[in-house]
Amino acid sequence: MSGSPLRASVRHMVEFSLRGGDLTPVSAAAMQEGSRAHRARQKSVDATAERPVHWQGTCDGVQADIQGRIDLLWENRDPPCIDELKLCASTGPLPEAALPVHRMQAVCYGYMLCEEMRLPEIRVRVSYVTQEGVVRVSFEERLSHAETEAQFFSVLRPLAQWYCMQNAYLERRNETLKALSFPYPSYRPGQREMAVQVYTAIDRKKRLFATLPTGTGKSAATLFPALKALGAGKTRQVFYLTARGTARFSALDAIERLRKQPLALRATVITAKEKCCPCPGTRCHPDTCPRAKGYYDRELPALLAACELDQWSEDALKALYDAYTLCPFEFSLALCEISDVVICDYNYVFDPLVSLKRIIGQGMPVTLLMDEAHNLPGRAREMLSAQLDGRALSALRRDTGRLHGRRHPVYRAITALLSALKAAEPEGVWALYDPVSQLISVISEYLSLPQAEGCQQAYRDLLQFRMALERLQARPEDYTVLTNADGPAKSVRLLCLNVSSHLRRVTAPMTGCVFFSATLEPLREMKELLGGDDGDAVFSLPSPFPPERLLTLVRPLDTRYRYRQDSAEEIARDILALFEGRPGKYIAFFPSYAYLLLIRDRLEALQADLPLNIQDRSMDQAARDAFLDRMRASKGALLSMCVLGGIFAEGIDLPGSQLIGAAVVGVGLPQVNEIQEALRGYYQKTLNDGFAYAYRYPGMQKVLQAAGRVIRSEEDAGVILLLDSRYRENAYARLLPPHYQTRFAANADEIRRLTQEFWDLNGK
Repeated sequence: MSGSPLRASVRHMVEFSLRGGDLTPVSAAAMQEGSRAHRARQKSVDATAERPVHWQGTCDGVQADIQGRIDLLWENRDPPCIDELKLCASTGPLPEAALPVHRMQAVCYGYMLCEEMRLPEIRVRVSYVTQEGVVRVSFEERLSHAETEAQFFSVLRPLAQWYCMQNAYLERRNETLKALSFPYPSYRPGQREMAVQVYTAIDRKKRLFATLPTGTGKSAATLFPALKALGAGKTRQVFYLTARGTARFSALDAIERLRKQPLALRATVITAKEKCCPCPGTRCHPDTCPRAKGYYDRELPALLAACELDQWSEDALKALYDAYTLCPFEFSLALCEISDVVICDYNYVFDPLVSLKRIIGQGMPVTLLMDEAHNLPGRAREMLSAQLDGRALSALRRDTGRLHGRRHPVYRAITALLSALKAAEPEGVWALYDPVSQLISVISEYLSLPQAEGCQQAYRDLLQFRMALERLQARPEDYTVLTNADGPAKSVRLLCLNVSSHLRRVTAPMTGCVFFSATLEPLREMKELLGGDDGDAVFSLPSPFPPERLLTLVRPLDTRYRYRQDSAEEIARDILALFEGRPGKYIAFFPSYAYLLLIRDRLEALQADLPLNIQDRSMDQAARDAFLDRMRASKGALLSMCVLGGIFAEGIDLPGSQLIGAAVVGVGLPQVNEIQEALRGYYQKTLNDGFAYAYRYPGMQKVLQAAGRVIRSEEDAGVILLLDSRYRENAYARLLPPHYQTRFAANADEIRRLTQEFWDLNGK
């Protein structure tokens, strides 16, 4: 890796060496809209567009390979003229000179063209254009070959020095990774086989779909071989993707265990901006936030300081953020580029609107490890679907009118879109494209203004809707259009039915992708949903734990919605019997919060002093931590009550006496609604079993995730109580793991007796 040349785009080189200025909301807007302005201008002139240029040479002993594309080139002029296009608002103040970073891009292209065509001089121009491609102002100069050369190397030299520094680190890192041993004295049964499968997938640049029971050490079994492959040069970077913030802790714990050996490793965690902001309530704008003002002036010195740290612990990085007055979220994105391991949510890879385009999609050899991958189809569907909500648009128009009047461009553009939305029909939804684009164009010009704060979410929603429209036009078979009229307001939803093609496209260029979960069942069907191909592997690991350490009871009751009141008393008695069979710490999971409260009332009527720990409807991080701390720290018995599929149903670890049993009410089926029925119809047509894919499989995955909280290690023992008559049906029973040796209980007394007998044998 150290012998490879420095490869960079002109834009990256210039932005690295000349970075500076404020962190502003308009920066994100410009990234989304800039390409549209480029295309509009390029179509309006008789010049060569997107002319590639390429330079190879040395700088301070470093072999460099620099590439780029000239926006516009008038090659027949004397001398030829390069035009670098940059987006600007159609109204408002204009720069008095080209911004240094914009000018330098044009100069670097000029040098590369002079070298290629052996030109003695070149003209370089920076043009600021609107989204319609109209030039508002241009700045042009004539430079000699020698002048462009000097300026080219002035920005290449800092990048070359940075490259040498990173190469020295990579050599040290690879030495430690080659000597790295598995972080436990021995492998658990199946862990070694899983590690071999992961390494092979990375080596062959294939996808692996693996199901492993909870408590088998999935994080260590995937991260360790991925790091060994990283040290062997088979991949450049490892992304560990999670569906929930709590799931990152298992990855961090595995890395900390590895650090007990000599290990040079940079690991970055990306936390959502609102969760890591040190200035809550302050707008992300240089006028109000000191961490946004002049952010880019401080970013490179902070990166250099980060490279001097032995490890990027949370405390060390927090000290760095504060010392350099940095935005933690933005700096974590910068750290990603030089990280060995990036731990983040799925959306930073798969969401077209927020994916890390500086890494993903740049041809980087990246490996993806996707934890709890059973969540990915649903999450991807959310990313690829979009909704245009008439009520939200009307509210934004009302606020705009109050602040700026009805003649304001935003007000008028919303009015036009609302009119188009009212007339929109599913078969003609493309008619919304132009009014949506016009509103995006108008809003983007106001995003950096203090009074535009309410437009931020609307802008993101509009971008997502337009991108979904474009995908709908390209692949109409992947979408369905749902409309809904709520009084005078109307909404249009573009629902993505087929996410597998998107997942396949994103993962295809990666150097190995591992989809793993304790509930990736049925495995071959999940492989298809997740975009797998015939050449990709599947791997199923049976439970390594003695089956006699787990008692699985089934109590046949009708928990369907219309029978919940009738069965509530029996369910409460059954859960109480489980609890009384051996007092300890239990969790009961319910298909809805209303159902949870119904059973809570019955339990309290049966036993007023029952120690309950109830999940609230909305809990911030402090409340979640307090909920779990009560289970981990309290010494007495405790019955927690949680929502199935919620924040405490997966991704949490409660080993030993912290949790000795769980009751699951129902089979977890998603609520019947327009969206689920659309999915059912699609899967019936494409996979010949609509109910299974739309309802049964995702429902049972939630059940098994919740039940999987019980057995977390070789020493654990526990009881699972499944409350629903459908577990007697083969369609549901076959989805239970083989080590769930189920026994049927006829009533609460039998549940209590069987539980007592189990604990008498297991002595806990």
